[in-house]
Amino acid sequence: MTRTAHRGRGLARGAEGPLMLGYKAFCLRNENRYIQYARARSLEPVRARAVVESVLQALVMQWPQIMSSDRPAFEAWELLVCRVAAAAREARRGRSDRGRDTVHRALSAQEADVVLLRYRLSLSPAETADLMGLEVPEVTVSLRKGISALLAPT
Repeated sequence: MTRTAHRGRGLARGAEGPLMLGYKAFCLRNENRYIQYARARSLEPVRARAVVESVLQALVMQWPQIMSSDRPAFEAWELLVCRVAAAAREARRGRSDRGRDTVHRALSAQEADVVLLRYRLSLSPAETADLMGLEVPEVTVSLRKGISALLAPT
């Protein structure tokens, strides 16, 4: 866990109890996979870590609201995806190769993320669903649609 993310900046002093423990557990559980995802989206290691740290800092500021939502993991995933996509666009500027993230150029965002998590990070459909805040059937459908689209003749 990052040194700054686990401090819980932004939470009220009285929120140091179960709410903060939940945030710390969330960070311990997801930080490495978030970094792996950012790396798979063509970010350099230092940049990937910085983006994930910024996401975790933003999450701690919004943690009470996120925990009161129907799908907290989905809320966190959406923030991660937005920040990683912005960092990947910024990293591609000035490069002629456009990066290695061809899956996200070929598929919808959710389909591309599911394919990336399943085949680049070797997560099971259940692990993918858990990380993205989705249900396993949603992951299964996105995976099938993504693979079909990738295999379709052009």
